[in-house]
Amino acid sequence: MSGMMLVLVKPLSAHPQCLDFEPPFKPPSHLEFCTQYELFGCCDQDSDNTIAERYWDVIDQLDTAGHELCEDMLKEIMCQECSPYAAHLYDAEDPYTPVRELPGLCLAYCSEFHGKCRHVVQYLTENQPLRDAAERDASAFCSLADLSDRDYCYPNVLKSPGLNSNLGQVAEDPEGCLQVCLTEVANSLRNPVLMLHGGDGTHRMFVAEQLGFVWVYLRDGSRLEQPFLDMSGEVITTPWLGDERGFLGMAFHPEYRVNGRFFIYYSIQVNNEPEKVRVSEMKVSAHDMNMADPHSERTILEIVEPAANHNGGQLLFGLDGCLYIFTGDGGKAGDPFGQFGNAQNK
Repeated sequence: MSGMMLVLVKPLSAHPQCLDFEPPFKPPSHLEFCTQYELFGCCDQDSDNTIAERYWDVIDQLDTAGHELCEDMLKEIMCQECSPYAAHLYDAEDPYTPVRELPGLCLAYCSEFHGKCRHVVQYLTENQPLRDAAERDASAFCSLADLSDRDYCYPNVLKSPGLNSNLGQVAEDPEGCLQVCLTEVANSLRNPVLMLHGGDGTHRMFVAEQLGFVWVYLRDGSRLEQPFLDMSGEVITTPWLGDERGFLGMAFHPEYRVNGRFFIYYSIQVNNEPEKVRVSEMKVSAHDMNMADPHSERTILEIVEPAANHNGGQLLFGLDGCLYIFTGDGGKAGDPFGQFGNAQNK
């Protein structure tokens, strides 16, 4: 590479996520309890009802003065499971620590909560240190209720422009879809490994199968009868579920519309030699834009890959016009061969 690019980014980047690690959504029906999240959040009606039941179970444990003092803050805290930032509030993204039973609380709010609601902590968590701290003093309790990433503590997470601008502003399409909608465009394929277009304005999609076939799909969704490219006689692969060899990558030259050049990446074995991955340049037929010229292959690179997995395969053109080749890391449980491809080899 001839240079480096420095990109300045905002110090805070919104990352909404639910406790089940799924994205937030618009509930399909009205929420009766955690109504502040009925337009966009992490709860459907069932989970909302479950939180409400738990809330009333806690309220039933309190005397009149206790629940009148604490009921609003208690509801706010329990409803954070429905927040679009629930995974952050409950520190669920750290795989080395258990998910919190209470959301992370900002200091000022935590102090107020402790003053009004310390008597309910015992009903909200089985965490004995947190229970003991609540009985001791606000400082000890709020130290444990704090979040390492304070951008996401409650209620400041609701006030941050960086976290809330455009949050949940999802426009319906003509069919009423509010989330990522999938439309089937192809079927009856055998291990499809990639789909891309040539950037030539024809709106054709090229779909490759691991076996070595590349098919052309037209704008109306129909597939041409003959493959654009048939490398099945060259490619090595098997029906074995864990076999990651085969036709693995393809990229069209940025000027494909003009020069008809494209590049392929596939597994190959010749004359009982060690298995390899090969990167080649090819050209489209001069007579049919839906057929590759089978005699145009020019080998650019071959790398020994003795394992049947982790063979890489991605080919991408960068903005600099260079072709980037991703070759995998050796495979077979840490590259026991010792010299082929492992990224840790120096």
